[in-house]
Amino acid sequence: MGDRTPDQYWKLGLFYINRNDPALFVESRFGIGYTLNFGHPGAWVFLAVLVAVTVAIVLIVPSHHRP
Repeated sequence: MGDRTPDQYWKLGLFYINRNDPALFVESRFGIGYTLNFGHPGAWVFLAVLVAVTVAIVLIVPSHHRP
């Protein structure tokens, strides 16, 4: 139960970087949820798409300002 990933692959206790682990997401070290395996190339693609979609939403959705 709990985190089963080796300590040596955790940087600053927050970032999991293991190029030999095929998992894109791994169980978070603390709390509930998952984190990206930054050693997996798909993690960077996922982040790029997430940022691009966020920027697109901000730029496309008009803001409603009252005068």
